[in-house]
Amino acid sequence: MLGPGVFYTYFSDGSIADSSKFGNNKFVKTYFNLEPRLSLNYLLNQENSIKASYARTTQNLHLLSNSTSGNPTDLWIPSSNNVKPEIADQFSLGYFRNFKDNLYEFSTEVYYKNMFNQIDYINGAQLNFNNKVESQLLFGQGRAYGIELFLKKKYGRFNGWVGYTLSRTERQFDGIANGTWFPAKQDITHDVSIVGIFELSKKWTFLQPGFTIQEMQLLFQAVNTLLLMKLVSYYTSHNGYRMPSYHRLDIGATWQRKKTQKFESSWTFSVYNAYDRWNAYSLTFKQDPNDNSRTQTVQTTLFGIIPSISYNFKF
Repeated sequence: MLGPGVFYTYFSDGSIADSSKFGNNKFVKTYFNLEPRLSLNYLLNQENSIKASYARTTQNLHLLSNSTSGNPTDLWIPSSNNVKPEIADQFSLGYFRNFKDNLYEFSTEVYYKNMFNQIDYINGAQLNFNNKVESQLLFGQGRAYGIELFLKKKYGRFNGWVGYTLSRTERQFDGIANGTWFPAKQDITHDVSIVGIFELSKKWTFLQPGFTIQEMQLLFQAVNTLLLMKLVSYYTSHNGYRMPSYHRLDIGATWQRKKTQKFESSWTFSVYNAYDRWNAYSLTFKQDPNDNSRTQTVQTTLFGIIPSISYNFKF
């Protein structure tokens, strides 16, 4: 991090503890982090293997958002004298098997990730148009763990794969939920993906690019309105509620028009969200017009069914 400018440090309540002025191209704060990686593969025989890995990753650009979903008002900040790089150590162990002359591939893998220098914000934080936004932040730790199952048919007129993940992603901050672990807003308990590809002929290939189910995702705080001479919002436990489950079906077909050694072209016809599922993008709260002492939850949806046609060529 380089000057020029005035750089602040803060107390835990967000008030300014100290300030320092740095000239042009003067170093304010530097960080040095190694990112070691280790991967082991043990072949039991030609069809079975066990794999283990470890990886450390660092992140020096950080997203600040106080909404349940991404939007243009989200703020990205770099590491600084107050904000340390986020660090993650991930361990994994998996079993892999090929069978029927490599026609099918199966794998199962468990993982555990420790995360350090995680970022959240204080209650009532003002993130937008705040030139001292770092005073609104809290720093803690995180963890993620789960199991992944994957089955794939590798070739043939009909092929594809099925994947399932059971996982948890949690955070812990001294200033949130009395210092106890709580689900992160990225936490997705169940994630199912199904992909199928059918080759009708040399010219037509039908795709079911994805049937996706994500159950219990994007956590948020619910709000109840109390009528005590004036309207007062009462918030539940941090990330104590989950948005509706997300699922959709995408389908498509590719028409191979011309294929030579020098030129290849095709048309692709596809439908995103084929059964027009109105998945929740965000939830907001407003006063119930029929009962001033209650709050309504309002769901916002961005996209329903979307058909598309594309022409592809390469030479």
